[in-house]
Amino acid sequence: MLMAATEFMKRAFTKGPSNSLQSVLSVVDDYAFDRRHRLDTRSEVAIRDLDISDEDKQHADKYKPTRARYFRKIMAKLNLPLEGVCVDVGCGKGRVLLLAAEHGFDQVVGLEISQALCEIAKRNVATFQEGTPTASSIKVVCTNILDYEMKGSETVFFLYSPFDHAVTKSFLAMIRQSLNDHPRDLWLIIDEFRFPELLEDDELLKKTHVYEYGSAIFHVYQHQS
Repeated sequence: MLMAATEFMKRAFTKGPSNSLQSVLSVVDDYAFDRRHRLDTRSEVAIRDLDISDEDKQHADKYKPTRARYFRKIMAKLNLPLEGVCVDVGCGKGRVLLLAAEHGFDQVVGLEISQALCEIAKRNVATFQEGTPTASSIKVVCTNILDYEMKGSETVFFLYSPFDHAVTKSFLAMIRQSLNDHPRDLWLIIDEFRFPELLEDDELLKKTHVYEYGSAIFHVYQHQS
């Protein structure tokens, strides 16, 4: 935990005083969010500690939650429609699911390959809903993303760099196929996008924003039907 915090602060302070302050405030917000709602979303989980197969570990990244402050900022920036389904890909312990419900999305779905993290996410969702009445439907699905069947109702996909190049490429192909099968407006939001070349000059998903806040760099892509 200490090493993770040290690495986070090191990254934050390399971006200048404004970003450094944003990063420090985000840490305080995360602590307050968990404490206020009696949640467990803050602690990271290393790849070696995930209860997934060795093969899946080769394609995965550790669980590290999106900062609550960062998510709220990018939502305010984009002003997305709240109808449809917001999907957090690699939802981990469920923080983004709760923030998306708090933001007002009609339906929120979290996809996670780790059964242990899914159980934590479900507990967090139940605890959150007990103390925070919301009209949003929140669902946690334990699945490998490559086994997920697109419904055609997904309108927002959110990712915090959960996969390697190969799985990311396959996932993007799934989105393209879904858009061809079920034309609709769709937004793809990726923090720490390590493979932007996969969407360079893409015919369906056009880059609309690159937004920096604190230590986050959000790449936003949109498809207009």
